[in-house]
Amino acid sequence: MAGFSLIEALVTIVILSFGVLALAMLQVQTLVDTRTSAARNIAAEMAYNLADEVRSNFAAFDTGDFKNLSATAPAQVTACYGAGCTPQQMATTSYATWRNDLESALGRGAEGYLCVDGTPDDGTGAADNQCDNAPGAPYVIKIWWKEQTQRTADNQPNTGAVAMRFITSFVPFPSAAAAP
Repeated sequence: MAGFSLIEALVTIVILSFGVLALAMLQVQTLVDTRTSAARNIAAEMAYNLADEVRSNFAAFDTGDFKNLSATAPAQVTACYGAGCTPQQMATTSYATWRNDLESALGRGAEGYLCVDGTPDDGTGAADNQCDNAPGAPYVIKIWWKEQTQRTADNQPNTGAVAMRFITSFVPFPSAAAAP
């Protein structure tokens, strides 16, 4: 028996086809994981940007104005930075700008919240953020966004989305950690 028979050739093609299909599925999963990782990096960067805004406006922080900003800050605010602006106006401007940037970076429906929270890992969204404002608790930035799941076979968006979140806590100033 020299050479391959037709059946042996077909079996070889089927086995190779499964291998190529497995590689294609691995590539698709890698792309999905890369997109998820990129969104988490964006959320982390946005959280650190807001933390820097809090640190840069000590007067608003000192009076508690950053604690009173709601998750639904107005989308349009009069930009107010520098001389002639109150710390509250600057805090509101910074927060509204940050919220707009957050939605631009993570997509429609992305939400972020800044609060004082002793149990930062609770809450299901900005409307139910579960911030307890506990005395001595750290400042917490909570960010929620949705990631679309893979597209269906006919390339239509899948109606399902996966809820994602990023939470970080920080102490705005070294003296704030020592304060009661």
